[in-house]
Amino acid sequence: MEIRNKKRTLGTAITASYLFGTDRSYQIVSRTFANFIVKRTSSVAMRFRPSINFIIAKQTLAFPKIVFSNGVRVIETFSYGVFDLLNTQINLPFSVTSNSWDVELGYTINLPNAIVYEQDLKNTGFFSFSIGYMFDLNRK
Repeated sequence: MEIRNKKRTLGTAITASYLFGTDRSYQIVSRTFANFIVKRTSSVAMRFRPSINFIIAKQTLAFPKIVFSNGVRVIETFSYGVFDLLNTQINLPFSVTSNSWDVELGYTINLPNAIVYEQDLKNTGFFSFSIGYMFDLNRK
């Protein structure tokens, strides 16, 4: 589901998915975005398109615990499911489009959320770069 303004400069999208198999789970992702035109001429467009994503999911945690069974120490594994915010992601892409070429440079920051029994998780970030060329398949 997506809601955006008529000019498509602001919007929010919410998606849900169900993971099935032996370890079933589900997740909800909320993405809020903006599209700012930095400069536009007849042949070049420069855009800044920041977005923030919230990833909420069910995660199964398993941990060992020492228990006593008939007076003997035994290690048993306990598990339980948690539905929580797992990660917040901020994406800061800048793109330049000229004729059929598209070049994008961006930086993404991940802000993971430690859930019960997890240690504090470190923030991570990375740069991304892409080049694209668009051509018309209907050209004769």
